[in-house]
Amino acid sequence: MSNPSYPPMPDNGNGAPPVPPASGGYGNQGQYQGGPPSPYQPGISSSPYGAPGTGTPAKSFMVTWLLSLLLGGLGVDRFYLGKIGTGIAKLLTAGGLGIWSIVDLIITLTGNARDREGRPLQGYPENKKKAWIITLVVWLVGLVVGIVSTVLSLTLVAAAVQGQAKPVPAAPSASQEAPAPSQGPAGDGNSFEVTVSEGNTVNVTILNTGYTTEIPEMAYMKPLNGGFLLLEVSWETTAGSSFVTPSNFDAFDAEGKEGDRIFLDDGLGGLLSGDVAAGDIQQGVIAFDIKNGPTTVVIKNDVGDKAASFTLTPAD
Repeated sequence: MSNPSYPPMPDNGNGAPPVPPASGGYGNQGQYQGGPPSPYQPGISSSPYGAPGTGTPAKSFMVTWLLSLLLGGLGVDRFYLGKIGTGIAKLLTAGGLGIWSIVDLIITLTGNARDREGRPLQGYPENKKKAWIITLVVWLVGLVVGIVSTVLSLTLVAAAVQGQAKPVPAAPSASQEAPAPSQGPAGDGNSFEVTVSEGNTVNVTILNTGYTTEIPEMAYMKPLNGGFLLLEVSWETTAGSSFVTPSNFDAFDAEGKEGDRIFLDDGLGGLLSGDVAAGDIQQGVIAFDIKNGPTTVVIKNDVGDKAASFTLTPAD
C-alpha cells in the first residue's frame, strides 16, 4: 500500500507554520484604523478649580478671607493671590489708609475675588455664610472697643486737666467765720505805726489771728510744717503813699524757722496788692505755713528792711 505524498516541511527552524499578518478591520492590513481623533486633549483645563495635571489648584477662599480680615492693611491677601505688584502698593499705603482693605474684604466676601490667573476662589459657596457672620462680629466688637477706648481716653484727659487747674477758693476772713483769735493782742497793742519810706507812713492793724490745720474751702492745700497761721490785717496810709503786698510780712516760729508765705487771690480774702493813697485803707488775710506756737511777725518797709515786729501765740 503506497503512502500519500505530503509537501516537504519548510525549513524555518521550527515546526510551526508561519502566522499570517492580521488583516485590518477596515481593509488595511497591518494597521489598526480607529475612529476620528478624540476632541479631549490633556493639558491646562478651563476649570476654575484647578488645572488637571499641573499641580496648581485654585487659591482658598478661607485663607484669602482670613488674610484680608486680619492682615489686609499689609497687603498679605494680595500677595497670597499672586498679585505682587498691587500687594506692594497696598502695603506701602497701609491698605489705602484702610479704604482699600475694606474694599478687598467686601470683594472677597461677595465671591468676586480672583487669583492672578483669573480663577475664582475654592471653597466659597460652602464657607461664605460663616465668613460673613464672623466678619460682622469682628467689626461690631471693634466698634464697641473703639467707643469705650475713646470715652476712657477723654475721661483721663479731663481728669488730668482738672487736676492741673484746681480752682483757688476763698480764704477765711472775719466775715467768713475765721478761726478763733489768738490769746490777746500783738505786743502792747494791735496797731503799729510803720515808716515804709521817707515821708511815707502807714498804720498796720492786726484785726484777727488764728491757727488751723486746714483753711476752709482750700482743703487741697496741705501744710508742710503742721498748720497755717492766719492774720487778718488792715493797711492804712497815714502820710504820703504806700504800696502793700503780702511780701511786707514775714513770720518765724519759736525756733527761728521762717514760715512759708501762702499767697491768696485779691477777691478771695487775700491782702490786696497795689498803691494805697493817703487816707485809704486795704484789708485782707495773709497766711503762713508754720509750726504752731509763739510766732514773731515782722513788718517790712519798701526796701525789705524790718520796720516793726510783734510776737503772738495763736490759739490751739
